[in-house]
Amino acid sequence: MINVLIADDQEIIRDSLELLVSSDERFDVVGLAENGRETVEKAFELRPDIILMDIRMPELNGIECVSLIKERDDSIKIIMLTTFDSEEYIYNSLKSGADGFLLKGISKVDLINSIETVYKGGASIEPDTAQKVFSIFGKMAKSFFINDRSDDIEALTETELRIIQLIGRGCSNKEIVSELHFSEGTIRNNISAILKKLDLRDRTQIAIFAIQSGIMLKSFHGES
Repeated sequence: MINVLIADDQEIIRDSLELLVSSDERFDVVGLAENGRETVEKAFELRPDIILMDIRMPELNGIECVSLIKERDDSIKIIMLTTFDSEEYIYNSLKSGADGFLLKGISKVDLINSIETVYKGGASIEPDTAQKVFSIFGKMAKSFFINDRSDDIEALTETELRIIQLIGRGCSNKEIVSELHFSEGTIRNNISAILKKLDLRDRTQIAIFAIQSGIMLKSFHGES
């Protein structure tokens, strides 16, 4: 059974989503939230597998909620739902750690498939929105062009290099823990060290660095 929390400030949307999700026997709607603050509280209280979350909510918006929830429990998967697919919403959602980005009005079949995909560790983004994602990250890569960073790479430990590579593959902290067999605290400390050594701002820039520096092509001892 996949436990789902639904967060939207409009009652009709909450009820509609609850009806759609509950109609599939694989899912159990464990809670409903009508604002951002309530969403965060219920996320930690109910520990759902998936949160379907509106971006525009009172108290705290959806993007702020994602950051707060993911910082404390990265295992909770979050799919953003919105009537707008602006580049700003998409970028900020993914940067904050969202696992999916869907437009309201999505069909029942696509919604159910998206929940299942994200639950299994994948990402779910509608095709039209995906094109915008590629556009966004293409622009970011150009604005963050890496010249010669060989000295910076030399300063990294093998563990840090492997973490950079895994972030470049889109792995979450939980997935990195499973791959490297370190505690989540150790992974977070290593990511902080990476950001400091490379003078980067966030996880997105680490992913870009991983691709542009060639680290994605490296192999390491002990890899399967």
